[in-house]
Amino acid sequence: MMFFRATCLAVFTSLTIAADSGHLPSQLLNNAEQADKPAPLLWVAVQQNSLAAKQRLLEFAKANRNQYWLEMLIKSGYSPAALTLSRIEDNPRITKRLVRLAARGGVAEAQYEYALTRDDFAHRETWLKAAAEQDYFVAQTALADWYLLHEQQSEAEPWLQKTASRDSQSAFQLAYIRWQQGREDEGYELFKQAAEQQHEQAMNVLAVLQQYQPESIAGLSAKPASGNSPQCRQQIQPFATGLAEMVQANRIYQQFLADKRLKSLPLCVNKPIWLARESLKCDANWQGQGRLGCNIEAFEPVVRQRGFTHAVVLAKSGKANVNNGVMYLDVGDTYSVFVHELAHFVGFVDEYPLTRSFAKEYCARQSAPNLVFLGALTYAPLSNIEYWQSIEFPVTLYPSRTCNNIGVASFKPSDRITFMENHDAKYIPPIYLSIWSSLLNNPRAQRPIAMNLFQYYEQAGNTQKAAYWLDVFRQQRTGLTTDPAADATTENISAD
Repeated sequence: MMFFRATCLAVFTSLTIAADSGHLPSQLLNNAEQADKPAPLLWVAVQQNSLAAKQRLLEFAKANRNQYWLEMLIKSGYSPAALTLSRIEDNPRITKRLVRLAARGGVAEAQYEYALTRDDFAHRETWLKAAAEQDYFVAQTALADWYLLHEQQSEAEPWLQKTASRDSQSAFQLAYIRWQQGREDEGYELFKQAAEQQHEQAMNVLAVLQQYQPESIAGLSAKPASGNSPQCRQQIQPFATGLAEMVQANRIYQQFLADKRLKSLPLCVNKPIWLARESLKCDANWQGQGRLGCNIEAFEPVVRQRGFTHAVVLAKSGKANVNNGVMYLDVGDTYSVFVHELAHFVGFVDEYPLTRSFAKEYCARQSAPNLVFLGALTYAPLSNIEYWQSIEFPVTLYPSRTCNNIGVASFKPSDRITFMENHDAKYIPPIYLSIWSSLLNNPRAQRPIAMNLFQYYEQAGNTQKAAYWLDVFRQQRTGLTTDPAADATTENISAD
């Protein structure tokens, strides 16, 4: 049957060609306009290399889902027909081959689609760029995103300049680049442009710019803080090292104010401070430790003046962690990460499997307030169980995965996945809140930023400042017995 139809079509086409073969493409196009079956006439013009005929025949085949004429156009070398045929082809393998054929034939849309099937940087860049250079807008924005994803800002910038007037996301991304380059006025205008197109992130940035301005360490040191409340056992001061970090710091601050879970805890978080450029030196691999860190000694005059006990530093990138009285977060860390790290300030230990090195330290120390460990005869420390039972009786123990990597059994007083095992779980058991509150009210459980500063100046050989911060540490941990300097050398470093 298919052979008969193809034969009839071939005969009909031959007759039509015989009647019109002497005509110019323009005449053939005109005749096709009036014909009930225009395809054969258009095909004659196609054979005379008429681009208009190819386009018209493609439109006809597309409207009628006619695979025969699409295949004929492909054989004639007209690549857009391959992309059109890929839209109606059911076989995924054939579809992919048709898209690739169209891409190699220079069809921008096909080049863009084919690029998205390639995960390696170079191939995707090549095909996106091929489409972008043909002014294919979607490919231009995708190419800029691809460069930004791979931290090639200079390569992304010219494409963002091309697309910013039409795309709010491009305007937003270019605004950040301009801000980082010190061209704040241009950046601000681009943020406004994106916000006028209802770009939510741009609107958030503008709101932050209206509330905050960068401040220098010298300026902060000369400006007294509002009095700290005696009910705040931890006075926590967030700092942001850049605009993106300030936006995230403000978001975390607002979420903290609205978080009913933590209302009962005697801790306070101050309004974030936006640090001027180059105020802190931060690195994602601080001192080769594989985690985010900064030169917190730069804070020394600010801590003296303002009297906060703990600091949170939001920097560009790096692994979240707590080092005694300082928490480090990057721009990608959410509020749930902040709450998880906040518990580390009082010594809570992670309930997911620690690395072997951290497990050896924490599981041997057996000082985690949220865990007990299986010893030779019984659980340790028993004081934890006794305290837990004073809060919730009877208390039931459930396995924790904290020490799995060294084969030590550990247990927690909750049967659910808590915020210490997975911060996205967000669940804080009531008994954990009671433990947390008790630790906040115990000065000896604190590892404030004074401890960080004491350790820094002691190691640096600055005995005068080391003595000053040791004295501050003593005052903040009233009730110390034995040697406070010995306590000040025991670090509280989170394993995150």
